[in-house]
Amino acid sequence: MSTENKRFYWIKLRQDFFNKETIDWLQDQENGYAYIVLYLKLCLMTANNGGKLIRTVGDLTIPYDARKISQKTGIDFDTVTIAMGLFKHLGLLVEGTEGVLNLPEVPMMVGNESASKEAIKKRKQRQKNKAQGMQ
Repeated sequence: MSTENKRFYWIKLRQDFFNKETIDWLQDQENGYAYIVLYLKLCLMTANNGGKLIRTVGDLTIPYDARKISQKTGIDFDTVTIAMGLFKHLGLLVEGTEGVLNLPEVPMMVGNESASKEAIKKRKQRQKNKAQGMQ
């Protein structure tokens, strides 16, 4: 599959991510590290759609549920269910219209770039210009 004219998304974690009160509190829980890994996986899953836990099948938009999240992330169902309840309680996960779950912090964490030939060429040119300017 060609990467021409595709867009790549990634999440950016602030340096203090693990020092935030919510993340620190999750870490202190019995399965805290699993909850944090799940949260990060959910952030990655939703990076290209503004934090909404939805999947598109043809013309249908289907909200993710705990069972499907468990399947997609490889984290057991009970852990996902408990974690999602905690995420809602902490404001890391918000239920929106039509039962769609949303991760409100994701839009602020997302970066993206085009993988078109022109974008790659321009990025290389900028890197070359920056390297020459530093000499």
